[in-house]
Order: sequence, then structure tokens, then C-alpha cells
Amino acid sequence: MAKVKSAAFKKASARAVRDEGIQHALTHVMDHFTEARAEAIAIDYSDESWEAMRTRAAAIKAHTIGNLDYYLDLADRSVRRNGGHVHFADDAAAATQIVIDIAKRHGVKRAIKSKSMVSEEMGLNDALERAGIEPVETDLGEYIIQLAGETPFHIIAPAM
Repeated sequence: MAKVKSAAFKKASARAVRDEGIQHALTHVMDHFTEARAEAIAIDYSDESWEAMRTRAAAIKAHTIGNLDYYLDLADRSVRRNGGHVHFADDAAAATQIVIDIAKRHGVKRAIKSKSMVSEEMGLNDALERAGIEPVETDLGEYIIQLAGETPFHIIAPAM
């Protein structure tokens, strides 16, 4: 599990609120997200309105979560049918251990990672390092943060 550093977070937050550069970057990013969302909403989707699609997406999400066992089993069977391997874990510690065990079994010295908040939340980078495996981020923002020895700022814009 990623370590929550409340005192460090509070100090960094107080500093960030007063930092004009960070505030400018946040304003720019939020303006861009707002404009991009407005553009997406304005697109003529012909047979379905933006609100109708949001409602349908929410219903699909609720249905999937309500039937998660079925969909996990379906995904598991599909992955295995196509030659893949699936591992289930009860918690972050178990998931991390599965990754470490697989890496060690294959003599991995460097783990190339895609962007994933799940791996961040379960503290995978720290666990890999403790196991003698170098984690390397593929996302530029995540990589910059990794080189700085920090945790991501935001899922979409990790390096502000």
C-alpha cells in the first residue's frame, strides 16, 4: 500500500497553493479539460444525446459491478483461452507478492511499467525496489516523477 504522508502532504499543499507556477499550470490544465469536455459534449452523436450516453454508461457500470463475479469469470476464461494467465489477489499485499514472485521466477532485474494508479496505490514500485527489481515508468509524466523520487500529482497530469 502506498504510504500516506499526511504531514508532508499538508506542507506540500500549502506550498503549492502559494506557488504561482503551479497555480498557472493547474489553471491551464483545468481550462484545457473544460474546453475539451465542452467540445465532446457539442459533437452531434446523431441518435443519442450526451446525457443519454452518460445515463447508459452509468447503468452499464452499475450492472457490471452488480454482476462482477460473472464478468471476472468471463474475462478469466477469455484470457486463458487466448493463452494468457490470470492471477486473483485478496488485497494489495497479495497482488504485490504475486508480481514479485513472477518477476523473481523469471529473473527480472528491471520491470517496465505502464501508467496505472493501481500499482501506485498498492506501492508496487517500493516493493519491486525492495526485491532488487528496478521499476521503470513508460509514461513521461510518471517517469519524471519517478526520477524526482516523488509520487504522482494527478492521474491525468502526474507531473505539474
